[in-house]
Amino acid sequence: MGYLHPILITIVIVSLLFNYLYYISKKTPIDFVNDMGIGYNLGNLFDCYSTTEEIKTPDEQITLWGNSPPTKQLINYLKKSGFKTIRFPITWLHFMDQSGKVNPLWISRVKEVVKWIIDAHLYCILDIHNDAIEGNWLSEGITSKNKYKYLWEQIANEFKDFDDDYLLFEALNVAEYWNNGIYDYKTLFNLSQTFVDTVRSSGGKNKERLLVLSGAKKDIDLTCSGDYIIPKDPSNKLAISVHYYFPETFTLESDRNPWTFIQNSIVYEIPPLTKWGDEGHYNDMIKHFENLKKSFTDKGIPVIITEIGVLTEELKDINSIRNYLYALFTLSSDYNGFMACLWDTSNRNFGNMNYIDRNTNQWYNEKIRSDFKKISKGKYVKIMDYFIYSFSKTISSKDSDGNMYIKIGKKKVLKVIFNAFISTSNYTNIKFALCSDDEHGNWKGDPFFLRDGKKEYDGSYTFTLDVKDKEYYDFVQTDVWEGKEFVTFNYFTAEFNETEISINFDAYKSALIDNY
Repeated sequence: MGYLHPILITIVIVSLLFNYLYYISKKTPIDFVNDMGIGYNLGNLFDCYSTTEEIKTPDEQITLWGNSPPTKQLINYLKKSGFKTIRFPITWLHFMDQSGKVNPLWISRVKEVVKWIIDAHLYCILDIHNDAIEGNWLSEGITSKNKYKYLWEQIANEFKDFDDDYLLFEALNVAEYWNNGIYDYKTLFNLSQTFVDTVRSSGGKNKERLLVLSGAKKDIDLTCSGDYIIPKDPSNKLAISVHYYFPETFTLESDRNPWTFIQNSIVYEIPPLTKWGDEGHYNDMIKHFENLKKSFTDKGIPVIITEIGVLTEELKDINSIRNYLYALFTLSSDYNGFMACLWDTSNRNFGNMNYIDRNTNQWYNEKIRSDFKKISKGKYVKIMDYFIYSFSKTISSKDSDGNMYIKIGKKKVLKVIFNAFISTSNYTNIKFALCSDDEHGNWKGDPFFLRDGKKEYDGSYTFTLDVKDKEYYDFVQTDVWEGKEFVTFNYFTAEFNETEISINFDAYKSALIDNY
């Protein structure tokens, strides 16, 4: 009996080990990404590049945009802050020769940081970053394929023995491939297939490593298009990467240099958005997540939002920034198969999207720090608890022309109902239209008419239109193309062939106040 107890312990330990190994072997890409928690970008470090300065040493590139080289202490501080994944953006061009051969000194510095991340038991996403920026070698598209393949051969061989439970490869950052104004999905697919084939053929742990594909320009709508093609992968371990900077007038547009456009020789200025957080903003965000869900995670392909951020050194309302980040990171935590990474330029003198001072290992805003810590522990208000599911959407807000506009995404509109106040006793000359885009993105309008004759009195009237035979894309809008001065829209409803998800805004905001 004296030997029974240690024998039983050994049996239990071996059994648990086999169960764990079985679980790991059965872990799906969705499971993998769900475990990656919330992420952080080591931005403005190894991803720096210059078109005017000669970069001779790794430190000259790493410090080019004002940040000190990363340290093991920084990685540990990021873990302490609640981050479970570190995205490691890397620009390779300054340390490649014409053939694409990478300088061993650069590879050595990259490996050092990757080891720090993995030793801290954090996930690491290693990418090819600004090499694809316009004017750099990878922006040339298909003509750069051989050099791209050679670069991934070198990266894959250097890291093929690194733990595939922690290290991920991302094909490239922003893929800006266009052909006469139309996105070039064929070029992106060709490079993506090259990436997958090259990494898998390198052997070692790369055979089963989770590989992250670049979305089309990292744009959600372009990536969710039916034209986007997933490459073949014998291991079926792929994820998709997109960025989330919507609306760009809030996240990216500077108050110091507002965006402009020219129309009919007149220069118009687009005013930056300084506040975010109304009901429409939340519903737009939910629609983006639903679109990604239907296009990818419902098919077993997880989504990694590799960049999220808002300008912090501009005239952006700090509470709006906080609400925006909270909404995005809680949604990505709740949606099955999603995770997201914060973009941080750190040094306020060189970047304008700053969250953590890496020199002092301190957050610039204590409330945002607290939010991330809560999210990492699962102690947050779940937006999905406040979802409203229906087969219709009703709005009462109007645009500057007095029209009403409903985003429909890819849903089929079956019926529209609108209510309008008509302030004339004669509506013979009042003519309405439903407007949308066609499948090619061209504007179209479908006119319809009210009955001839006189009304007995002014007032509000409801009109119902069966539009199941119409093909509307992206949106549907009410319009008055004759008699506009006599018409005021009150509300507009679209009925769909599938569920519309919106937010119980007042209840969610109330819960948010209690949590804050």
